[in-house]
Amino acid sequence: MLVLAVGLAPAAASASDWLVLSGISHHFQQRRDWREFNPGIGFERDHPRGPWGPWTFSVGALRNSYDRRSLYLGGRWTPLALGPLRFGAFGLLSTGYPSPVLVLPAAVVEGHGFGVNLLAVPNLPGYSGYVGAQVRFTLD
Repeated sequence: MLVLAVGLAPAAASASDWLVLSGISHHFQQRRDWREFNPGIGFERDHPRGPWGPWTFSVGALRNSYDRRSLYLGGRWTPLALGPLRFGAFGLLSTGYPSPVLVLPAAVVEGHGFGVNLLAVPNLPGYSGYVGAQVRFTLD
């Protein structure tokens, strides 16, 4: 899967590679016993320039909130920036969830060599909303 992600994100002079460690989540509804420590590892490649703004391509694995092993492949688009914060959306193909396609609002806080991916989903019919976080470390 890592080879596929790298193939989808060809090397560019301005690209940055990241090691991503998953994370934590907090669910707003406690109707079930959610797993809120979600250990995992992933790889991301940033492409800060492009015709539609900055993109990040991602691949990884984690133990999700349903306490299932989850593999994911996706992309994050963050065209809005405010200092070290970037905002946009994260689209994923993933295993271990009721739907294999996930589209989530996303924010990234980034410093030199270190960052945090933030995800947030409101409560939806039949689904608990949550906030989640991953830490990322540059490999460059």
